[in-house]
Amino acid sequence: MELWALRVSRAKSSTPLLAPLLAGQKKSSPFWTFEYYQTFFDVDTYQVFDRIKGSLLPVPGKNFVRLYVRSNPDLYGPFWICATLVFAIAISGNLSNFLIHLGEKTYHYVPEFQKVSIAATIIYAYAWLVPLALWGFLMWRNSKVMNIVSYSFLEIVCVYGYSLFIYIPTAVLWIIPQRVVRWVLVMIALGISGSVLAMTFWPAVREDNRRVALATIVTIVLLHVLLSVGCLAYFFDAPEMDHLPTTTATPNQTVAAAKSS
Repeated sequence: MELWALRVSRAKSSTPLLAPLLAGQKKSSPFWTFEYYQTFFDVDTYQVFDRIKGSLLPVPGKNFVRLYVRSNPDLYGPFWICATLVFAIAISGNLSNFLIHLGEKTYHYVPEFQKVSIAATIIYAYAWLVPLALWGFLMWRNSKVMNIVSYSFLEIVCVYGYSLFIYIPTAVLWIIPQRVVRWVLVMIALGISGSVLAMTFWPAVREDNRRVALATIVTIVLLHVLLSVGCLAYFFDAPEMDHLPTTTATPNQTVAAAKSS
């Protein structure tokens, strides 16, 4: 009887030790199943708002990945931020064009629905291809240099996605038909979102060669500047040709042209 009680007590005492090990052996779903991708969207509203707040208020010396993302990186926030930004840019660009030429008799407003597809291509390509290239570069440098902070591809996508949130209200304010105001807004958005990217990825490259580290951060910031300035220039400052007045030839001009020919 005492021997049986001793075995039971040993089994109970070993259960808490085995639980973490068994939990670590939990198998993930195959990548072709819905359950596999469902884990990337397993995030609550509080976490999303907390990450948005972190992207709007970058604090020097604090890493966005370690503070907000590493515990549970998600694709829910980046996906919907990019989708909202696409429609914000396309709709605001159309409204801006309409307001600028409002009241002109020769102007005929035509909705430019192609701006939605163009904006979607630009935003989603930037939010996925740039993180993919950066992740590959960091993996390559990590194999060359030891003690480099490593980020997963999902974490990098998460950082880039949330860093674009500031451009949603900025795109709405770009409706204001004042070029100076627009450029001030884009500089503010660039300063905030660029700071998030620079402060997040600097710890990942600072142990590398000094020139490589600086070149990496400069490239990240320049690509971000190119996205911001490109969207502003194409969707809001592009010259519109359909409002130009059409010139009609007078009878005298027609006769003169016929004689000259």
